[in-house]
Amino acid sequence: MRVFVLGTGSSGNALLVESEDTRVLVDAGLGPRALESRLALLGVTLERGSGRPFIDALLPTHHHGDHLSGAEKIARSTGCVVYLHDGVRAPRLRARFDVRPYPLGSAFKIGSLAVRAEHVPHDAPQVALRLASQHHAFGVATDVGRVTAGLKALLSSCDSALVEANHCAELLAFGPYPMALRHRVTGGLGHLSNQQTAELASALVGSRLTRLYLGHLSRSNNTPERALETVASAAPRLGVTVLAHGSMRALEVGRASSLQLALPFG
Repeated sequence: MRVFVLGTGSSGNALLVESEDTRVLVDAGLGPRALESRLALLGVTLERGSGRPFIDALLPTHHHGDHLSGAEKIARSTGCVVYLHDGVRAPRLRARFDVRPYPLGSAFKIGSLAVRAEHVPHDAPQVALRLASQHHAFGVATDVGRVTAGLKALLSSCDSALVEANHCAELLAFGPYPMALRHRVTGGLGHLSNQQTAELASALVGSRLTRLYLGHLSRSNNTPERALETVASAAPRLGVTVLAHGSMRALEVGRASSLQLALPFG
């Protein structure tokens, strides 16, 4: 299983999970041109033969723009199937494309991948995801207001995962955000702080999870150094890597050397 992180953060979220003959794009905060160019830079072959689109399915986690803004254009340009849970508000997408519903809390198949979605608190209906091949599993949990037992269980059954470490509480408290926005971020339906993610990571030590990638870092209220120090010190037995805002990564899930390539984007 390979995972290509194409963007993480408020400027646009998208990652491609590839296993055997199946490619699933999680989130669509980028347009098709940016998507194709970044995949090409990471060495992903866009031509697949037999008229198949370069992705088989699009799987948005929720309807905020940095996760969904490119969905219509991507669905139109690729002809891929779009999987939406009931909480995603996207009437145009549902009316114009091949949209398929899926259940929360139980596994469903997209090609060779088994997918399970777990509801997590956010100010839009949001899910964390587990995508599993025959031998490996990768978790995705960004835009999480607070850690739940269901989220811990989902991530504990993954080999590696991308989890948000959105903000440093100290930087947020004295940063540029107005009070109302600070309350939105920290009020249990916003985003995880470095400390909250560190507590989650500590709870996952000893589970199947061995590698944690930190993403969705705020450019105003966090730094990669603060996120890494806080989380890695709380879970020294996990391999912890920071994905800075706007960076791209190609990962091999389930291997000791999971980082293949890192390219920054401003």
